[in-house]
Amino acid sequence: MNIFRIKKKSGTYSELLETYGLSNTLHKIFDSLGIFDVDIFITDKSLYYEVTTNVDIMEGMIESLNYFPLFKFIKQKEDSDVSNVSSFYDYPTQRLWKKEKDEALQKIRKEYAGKSNERNNKIREIETVYEEHKPIDIEYDVYSQICSPNNYSSFDKLYKNFSENKDVFGKLLLEVLKYYNAESSYNAKSFDKDTKGKTFEKNITATQLYNPSQGQGVNKLKADGLNRMNFKPSWITETMKISGALSDMICQLVKVGNAYDLKLFVPEYKQVNFAFKAKLIPDLKKYLKGNTPIKIDILYALLLTQKIIEHDEFSGKRKKIKDIVSGLHSVYQKDMGQNKAVMNISFVQIPNFIEINNKDENQKWIEILEEQGRIIGSMDENKGAIQGLMKYRNFISASKIDSFFDFSFWYAIYLSSKLSNKQYAIAFSIESLNKLYSSMDKPNLKLMEIIENRGFQAVTKAIRMSTVSLQYTPKDKRRFEIRYGVAQTLQTKSKSSEDLATFIGEFISMYNAETARCMEKNGNPLRANVRMDELCEFYALLDKYPSCLVGALLASYGFALQAKENNNENDNFKETIVEE
Repeated sequence: MNIFRIKKKSGTYSELLETYGLSNTLHKIFDSLGIFDVDIFITDKSLYYEVTTNVDIMEGMIESLNYFPLFKFIKQKEDSDVSNVSSFYDYPTQRLWKKEKDEALQKIRKEYAGKSNERNNKIREIETVYEEHKPIDIEYDVYSQICSPNNYSSFDKLYKNFSENKDVFGKLLLEVLKYYNAESSYNAKSFDKDTKGKTFEKNITATQLYNPSQGQGVNKLKADGLNRMNFKPSWITETMKISGALSDMICQLVKVGNAYDLKLFVPEYKQVNFAFKAKLIPDLKKYLKGNTPIKIDILYALLLTQKIIEHDEFSGKRKKIKDIVSGLHSVYQKDMGQNKAVMNISFVQIPNFIEINNKDENQKWIEILEEQGRIIGSMDENKGAIQGLMKYRNFISASKIDSFFDFSFWYAIYLSSKLSNKQYAIAFSIESLNKLYSSMDKPNLKLMEIIENRGFQAVTKAIRMSTVSLQYTPKDKRRFEIRYGVAQTLQTKSKSSEDLATFIGEFISMYNAETARCMEKNGNPLRANVRMDELCEFYALLDKYPSCLVGALLASYGFALQAKENNNENDNFKETIVEE
């Protein structure tokens, strides 16, 4: 046996958890056999997932195996008996440590509000102390959910199926492999004889943690009435799902009002090596933060993409990230008090325009993704950012550049508003935008021809010098008046070439006049005028390209900063807020 298949049935991450659990089990089997140079591959075959190994597994190899746990036991309560368990997750202790750490971090954030450097140093000190003396398990987010009364019962039964039947452990494992073996059909009759008279649970209740589309409630194939009965899945599938959840699921609390709901994520790969996959989720979980529902979808899609690029095994092989990972299955569960109810099942795709090749190109994308992540992370979904976040999520998941243009208009207005109210916000860097747009440049959409146009660059610089650059500058250093409302007017006027040309002409005329007055007053030029030949070159763009496209790029670059300027101005802005 070396080919195993898991049929897709639910359209959710349920079968993915099964697949990852099976690959975990195969890895443990080979480790127990002392075979360490095995490649285990997981491949999405459209109608099913396939797990393959480059070493055949013989029945005799499995039957001779000594017992090992397919997944670690979870100590649910302080008085739970774990005397017969060699290794376990200590949920009560871990919960206490996490609570202590969260309270300590919250105290620091309050004490050092507005003092970012001191606050960050103190946060790093606390995190270091807990990493060294009270480390939180990387799987805590998952098993803390398994410990709920609705989930723990099935976990306990499935764990005991193996731990309390060690004398037939090899037969149990063999049954699991036969169930998924692609080369033969499964027959449970012989196994029923092996477990006759033993304490063995075959009837397991499906839990929505692993089966989001199943559970108690409306679960008939034909919606002709309500059914309070739960699905009764196979003990094999549910055992694999628990293993897969502990290794490959991300459970993230999200704040909605004053309550916390739950977001569940499971990445889906096109083809991945087990060893590579095993590195990703622990790496992702290091960056777990409390966030709001839409924002967290975006942040994990960006972070997953970044972490895949950071692994060197793909260097020198040009391919799209979408050929490695499809995206993230996402499930939203509403906290109903004692229980959680599935409110939304979705899939967040990975952008299809991101390609990796050599080290330099990979680093370019890492920098882009890091900046985009910082900007999205700084936005507050509960304070007016939900519309922009939805536009950005459409861009990421559908890879539609029009959605990014919509976001650019929106973000220019948002950034101006935040800065005018002396609230912290991050501008895009020009360098990062250049890299992003150059990767999306196509023969039928010549973005770089617009961006590299001298007239376009002169106009965007004028917008920048009249708006965002001044807004980041402390009051005592400003020599020009901030032009509020440019972002809103730009979005409105971009609907037609005539309106946009008129608006830009009036804006540049005012800009040049103000520059000239300042030069007369101070005796030296503090900024350059926009020349007539540059303005004519800009107008030529409006004759060749749609006004909405040119306007969106003006919004992108007109409210961006040079990378060095961006860092300096952000520091100045933080200081300005503290002082004022």
